[in-house]
Amino acid sequence: MTAESGSSGDLTTEVLYALSQNEPVQSTEAFPNATFAELKAALDRLTSRSMVTYKAIDKDEAILEPEGEQIAEHGSHEARVFEALRQAMEGLTIPELEKAIGDKQVTKLGQGKAFKEKWISKTKDGKLVATVRCILWPCKNIKNGS
Repeated sequence: MTAESGSSGDLTTEVLYALSQNEPVQSTEAFPNATFAELKAALDRLTSRSMVTYKAIDKDEAILEPEGEQIAEHGSHEARVFEALRQAMEGLTIPELEKAIGDKQVTKLGQGKAFKEKWISKTKDGKLVATVRCILWPCKNIKNGS
């Protein structure tokens, strides 16, 4: 029997076996298929019999939601709007921008944030354009190339 064998055996016995092989044991690594309640019950059973002692370690894990994964992969909404407009030298209408980005929601949210940050503006003919502005800090002097 191994610690990785999962729920096929008695979890209490599996805990004892895992500890006999490698002490101490991180329960989330040794028993990935066991629920918190099952593991706590097994450990409490062993602790009440003075067979083991354990210490709870609280750990927060940050997990990206689908929108966060999209931003990590493609950039923020406002950066995507800015980049699409930067590449279109003459500017784009809103439908053209939506087509260039491929997602109406990203376009809508990105426009608002990009306007607020003054990364984009609207021309007299109603097209959206990227504004010339240094968005990196510290700004590099374009004239001398530094």
